[in-house]
Amino acid sequence: MREARFDNVESDRKQVSRFSQWSSMILLAAILTVAGIVSALTAMRFAIRGREVEVPRLAGKTADEAKEILSHRGLLLKVSTSRFSSNVPEGYILDQIPPSGSRLKINRTVKVLLSLGERRFPVPNLVGTSLRAAQLTLSQRKLALGKALYAHTSEGEPSTVVYQAPKPGTQEGSDPSVNILISLGPPAEYFIMPDLIGKAADLVASRVRNEGFRIGKINYRKYPGVDPGVVIQQKPQAGYRLTKSDLVLLDVSQ
Repeated sequence: MREARFDNVESDRKQVSRFSQWSSMILLAAILTVAGIVSALTAMRFAIRGREVEVPRLAGKTADEAKEILSHRGLLLKVSTSRFSSNVPEGYILDQIPPSGSRLKINRTVKVLLSLGERRFPVPNLVGTSLRAAQLTLSQRKLALGKALYAHTSEGEPSTVVYQAPKPGTQEGSDPSVNILISLGPPAEYFIMPDLIGKAADLVASRVRNEGFRIGKINYRKYPGVDPGVVIQQKPQAGYRLTKSDLVLLDVSQ
């Protein structure tokens, strides 16, 4: 009976040993399988990474320059849209998608925004218009009135624009100033006042009017020792400068 029990114990030990061996083999196979999967994923990741490149900075480049830069990295260029810019000259890149520094697979496209340069407006013709009309015209064209100067001119109607800068038809950037010169009429013509004292008032008055000057109301007063109708005082005095718009005043003996 003791021998039978011993045989059973030996049999159990052999079964446990076989189970342990099988467990070790299964565990080893599982470890190798997991390692293989991890290795495959790592290899795939490196393979994918190997087909990616860093996107370069294209801002400030022309489209041709950007196309050449991208071609060296296996990337393509597409101008998606354009817009006006006061900071970037016409034909140069303003922005890009994706941004520089990001990674992109080869043969993919980088989209760029191209500058149209500063938006420019044609300057209208303001010559011959009034100040108010010039202001309205400039406002409608998104332009601004600069300096408005006044001067006597031989050309143009009074109170109208006779000169402007920039000239009509030129192209100006956004919100430029247009300076204008407004006429005050023809330049004044000056004359030297002659000496009228002691001359006959009727002849003097007739001569003054015939020459285009204005004569005011004649003041008659008694002046001892002087015949009636003689100029005894004048304004402006002899030698003074005057224009045809000035008024000539006479005192005449009574």
